[in-house]
Amino acid sequence: MEEENRLLRKKVKELELVNAQRHQRIKELEAELAVRSTPDRPLQNPAPSMSMITPVVSGTTSTPPTVQMSWKARTDARTRLFCSLNRAGNALCSWHDSRRERRAHPPRMAPPGHLNCGCTYEEALFEESLSRHGVGSYHPGEAVRMDPALRNPLLKLLQERYGYRDGDFERNPVTGNWVDGEGSTLWEQKLLSGSSNSRKRGEDRR
Repeated sequence: MEEENRLLRKKVKELELVNAQRHQRIKELEAELAVRSTPDRPLQNPAPSMSMITPVVSGTTSTPPTVQMSWKARTDARTRLFCSLNRAGNALCSWHDSRRERRAHPPRMAPPGHLNCGCTYEEALFEESLSRHGVGSYHPGEAVRMDPALRNPLLKLLQERYGYRDGDFERNPVTGNWVDGEGSTLWEQKLLSGSSNSRKRGEDRR
C-alpha cells in the first residue's frame, strides 16, 4: 500500500508538471497573438508560417504578377552568374571552391538544380547573399566562409518557418521594392557584361 501511494504521488507530480507546462504554452501563444493583433502592425496574418523577415513581400499569394516576374528574372540571372559551369565542367559553391575535396558529381554530370560539390543552387545563392550582408565571405582570399553544415540547415529553417526565397534580404520590408542595386535589371546587366565573380575565373583551372 505504501509503495502504491508513493507511485500515485509521483504520478500526480508528473501530471502537475505537464499541466503547468501547458498553461505556460497557452500564455506564450496568447502573448504572440496579442502582438500580431496590434493595430499598427502591417499586413496581419495569423498563419504560423508568416514571414517575419519580409512580412509584406514574402510569399507568392500577396505579390503582384509583375513583381513575381521581376523576382524570377533576378533569380535566374543570379543562378546563371554564380552557378554556371567553368571550363573544367564544374560548378561549386564558395565553400567547396576553396577546398580541394572530392566532388559529389563528376564534371557536367550534376543533377538539375545542383552543383558538382553536391550543394544546391539555392544554397549557393543563399551563401552569396549572406556574404553581402556581412555573414561569412565569398571571394578568394577571404578567410571566413559559411560552412555548409551551418549554412544549409539555416536556409532550410528560414524556408520552412518564414518562406524565405533568394532576394528576401534585398527587398524593402515595407514597400516591397528592391533596394538600390538589387533589381532584376541590374543583375541581368551584370550577367550580360560577364561580370561574374573572380572566384569563377579562378576555378576554371580546377
